[in-house]
Amino acid sequence: MIKKSFDTKKYDFASGLKSIFSTKNLSNISNNINILERATDQSTKHHKLFYQWMQTDDFMNMYRAFITEYICPLYQDKIVVQAKPTFRICYPGNKAVGEYHKDRDYRNIDWALKVRELNFFLPFTNAFDTNTIWVESEEDKKDFAPMNCQYGEFIQWDGSNLSHGNKINMTGQTRISIDFRVIEYKNYIPSNHTSINSNKEFKIGDYYDFY
Repeated sequence: MIKKSFDTKKYDFASGLKSIFSTKNLSNISNNINILERATDQSTKHHKLFYQWMQTDDFMNMYRAFITEYICPLYQDKIVVQAKPTFRICYPGNKAVGEYHKDRDYRNIDWALKVRELNFFLPFTNAFDTNTIWVESEEDKKDFAPMNCQYGEFIQWDGSNLSHGNKINMTGQTRISIDFRVIEYKNYIPSNHTSINSNKEFKIGDYYDFY
């Protein structure tokens, strides 16, 4: 697991989110809905607003520039990156992801082991304690601990092989974040299998972009 910092003035994702969500404080967002489950954890009103914003040049130009400046230098080879990130929101009294899992559970396992995909966690509010991701330190160790990360930081980690999920958020503060996945190009293998949320094939030009 590697934690890095980035320039929030140059990559001011938070201001864009405040605008589309009509709020001055992202951590105060709430939503009186049932506890999110696997089938519903991408279906809130804030997901809809974010994914509308994600279709604009305003967001995508900033996202692609962020990848180029901060993610590409972490690799010696060219990389393939999730073309459009996944949005998460963890309301107080709720959770962002409906179940504990390994990302490879939603892929062909043989393929996932070969490509060695890594995850990036990029929060737009402070992520801590029960509002953040809980992840084990080693595969199947089940010693879950919070992935604490401040706004202005991001984390590279192995979501493909480490079990992770969310607790009920008891912090009183909403966590808003995106996550995306990266494969070194030398390990990239196109796959006809599709992603569970966006139904995209795991190929450059569909689920992935090339950098």
